[in-house]
Amino acid sequence: MHPVCSRQYGVTRYCVTSRAGFASVPMVFAAFSLLAGAALVWLSVWLKLRSQQCRQWPSVMGRVTESRVDDARLETTKPILRYHYEVGGQTYVGFRASFSGYGVSRAAMESVIKPYPQGSRVRVYYNPRHPASAVLDNTAPSDWPYWLSFGVGFLVLAVYLALR
Repeated sequence: MHPVCSRQYGVTRYCVTSRAGFASVPMVFAAFSLLAGAALVWLSVWLKLRSQQCRQWPSVMGRVTESRVDDARLETTKPILRYHYEVGGQTYVGFRASFSGYGVSRAAMESVIKPYPQGSRVRVYYNPRHPASAVLDNTAPSDWPYWLSFGVGFLVLAVYLALR
């Protein structure tokens, strides 16, 4: 490898070997993988803790104001669930059925909202520290293991790329 040097007025400013440019590409991917892996591991821990905490949350009665599958655009199809509930004299609007994920098919999304038809009265479990955070089903298992496995996969990829 022969260094390529920049000179100005007879003074060497910097030198780069030809391999240095190629070695940095895997390091960029390693850095991206490290960040993505760390974010996914953090998400999985947050989901696990939150799904455990919500089992202890107090509840109030609320009313479902919207329950449908939004499929106006195929790539952004999602279940829409909104409910109103009151805590300490203040009205809140919730949107989360549970801390569990849902499938990508229309049938899977309909199964999320089916127990909560528009206009029905529902039990709302809310976070006593932050009443705006609420769920309708506090017993559904969280999908945190999936996010953890993806996060660990990205971390392993980052280590592999960094040590290559």
